[in-house]
Amino acid sequence: MTDPIAAAAARIAAAGRAAWPEIAISEDTIRERLAGRDDLDNLHDSDLYLACALAAGDAAAVTAFEKSFVPQIDLALRRMRLTPSAAEEVKQAMRVQLLADKKIADYAGRGELAAWLRISATRKAYRVAKKNTREQSLDDALLEHWPAGTPDPRSDHLRARYTAELKTAIREAFAALEVRQRNLLRQHILDELTIDDLAKLYRVHRATCARWLADARADLGKQTRKRLVASLGTPGDELESLLRFLDSDIELSISRILNSR
Repeated sequence: MTDPIAAAAARIAAAGRAAWPEIAISEDTIRERLAGRDDLDNLHDSDLYLACALAAGDAAAVTAFEKSFVPQIDLALRRMRLTPSAAEEVKQAMRVQLLADKKIADYAGRGELAAWLRISATRKAYRVAKKNTREQSLDDALLEHWPAGTPDPRSDHLRARYTAELKTAIREAFAALEVRQRNLLRQHILDELTIDDLAKLYRVHRATCARWLADARADLGKQTRKRLVASLGTPGDELESLLRFLDSDIELSISRILNSR
């Protein structure tokens, strides 16, 4: 008697290899995905094959996903009229969810993968919008991790007197970063992705990703300093002391967060 799961796996593999000849996964991998299912007919076989390959971390499948299916995510986000920055945040969040967290395994093949992704992107966009209004933002995380008061009374005085200005400068500096820099810092700090996780996600060498993070950290520090000078602007010993405090403490704060991952 023919094993229905084995037969379905062979059918899906044949359809997938025809549609995606550059992707090669075993029928055993597909059988594992189908285990326990009884709805094995009328599936979108080639799409399910790709989803199985993505869940398995196949590099060729990721390339195919970026080329053929990320534009479907773009289409859904354009219909929502998101800003370019918000759309990029949603796309990166989906990459994390689908590829790093393996949520692509939730795709069962009952409908087209493109339609499933468009629906997922729309839901993710709503969740990201809600998260941005009620959850901790990156600048809040940086301020939360601000180093504890030092024994130096002068530093304590500066910290207490200029807290509002420091917070505003950090928020404005973060908003001024490039989209990729903001996403990297969010993913690294808030989503707790390691450099290795991010390197896989962005499909670059680990050293490249580490350099990107270092540049983002440095740019955030420079932009914060620039905005603080523009805000206070008054020359004098106290401003110079504040800038020295900022140069040491914000670098310590950001470095401590990033280097702890």
